Amino acid sequence: MKLYVRQSGQHGKGAFASGPIQKGEAIIVFSGPVLHRSEIDFGDYHLQIGETLYLGPSGVADDYINHSCHPNAGFRGGLTLFALRDIAVHEEITWDYSTAIDEEDFAGFPCACGAPDCRGMVRSFRHLPEDLRLRLRPLLLSYLQARYFPD
Repeated sequence: MKLYVRQSGQHGKGAFASGPIQKGEAIIVFSGPVLHRSEIDFGDYHLQIGETLYLGPSGVADDYINHSCHPNAGFRGGLTLFALRDIAVHEEITWDYSTAIDEEDFAGFPCACGAPDCRGMVRSFRHLPEDLRLRLRPLLLSYLQARYFPD
């Protein structure tokens, strides 16, 4: 794994590249206990992986990968995060949280990614405009692909 954790200029701690990562390269597989929504501490690290299923904190670098509206990494259906472009040594790894979140009652939260095309808020996939949903389609977790784009 080519990652280390340290303070992020964006938000709390972040995961950073300890070596160069090539476009298309697998970065990390998200892990942690599988929990039902009723078991989640929403103040702790978690990743939605199904309508009511989540991965709880793993205790490793995947817990610290921050959001960006213009990320350098993304999913391809599964729980492996891949580089969307070449990533330099010591660059922070980011992914778009809206490619995993799909809660009806998720109010969202202000985005602090600093990207020139920042959306200002992190929202559930279901609450995004249609054009953005289509653009994010290749980066969705499997449960969102199946729900919104059943082929």
